[in-house]
Amino acid sequence: MIHTNEIKAPDCRQNASLSDNRFQTMAKDYDTLAPVMVPYYGFMQSMMMDYLRIEDADNPVIVDLGAGSGTFLERILLRNPSARCYYVDLSQPFMNVARQKLQRYHDRVKYILADLEDGWTDLLPVNADYIFSMSAIHHLENHEKQRLYHRCFDILNPGGWLVNIDEMKTIYPDAYFNSLYYWDRYGQAQGKRLHGEYLKAYWKWQDHFRQWKTRNIRNVNQPKRKGDDIHESFLLQMAWLKEIGFQQVDLFGKIHLWCIIGGKKPKQ
Repeated sequence: MIHTNEIKAPDCRQNASLSDNRFQTMAKDYDTLAPVMVPYYGFMQSMMMDYLRIEDADNPVIVDLGAGSGTFLERILLRNPSARCYYVDLSQPFMNVARQKLQRYHDRVKYILADLEDGWTDLLPVNADYIFSMSAIHHLENHEKQRLYHRCFDILNPGGWLVNIDEMKTIYPDAYFNSLYYWDRYGQAQGKRLHGEYLKAYWKWQDHFRQWKTRNIRNVNQPKRKGDDIHESFLLQMAWLKEIGFQQVDLFGKIHLWCIIGGKKPKQ
């Protein structure tokens, strides 16, 4: 069923199989577990909203790329009662979870069902003041990442910001490997602390996490396929942003595998 506040790209399903359904079947479990399984998940989101003073923006247009279960948008909508938000994601199951979570903001959220690498920008009726993304862009191949950053620059209003909170390589290979191992240990330790619904979701999520460990730890030196975790260094991605034309490009934070990078479109 397509809702009145949902826009669907005509060919948005063509790349869905490339994810091997890893994220199509775990939407509810991910929504439950992400805040406890990703180190400082909420802190990273809140820090960037504080830095950009989201609550002070006047009627901002905000886009969340790979918006998943809608947690980041929920935080934004709570912070700024005048924000108009656009949810962009490929997964209908995740969108369904987000709709339920954000139903009280029905008139302030529009949903775009589309690949990040397809024409989602053509479906956006207005330019954006802020574009956020968390744990999504690393699934794109490098040339697709660069093209996406270009698209973001083009559809931002002058003075607008792009922020990407994502899994990225660091400067040295041994440190990158350590960050991968850390998340494995962190996940195991969190599992021992969980109970109730969290624990039930954790055990269902373990199969997906085992696949992540196989791809990223056991086969760390194997070539990546489209849809895998194609980690690229934060330094290279910041250089791309600078080359595209973003200003004030920075590494705003780094917590093991997760890096926060972004930049501002110059004012005209």
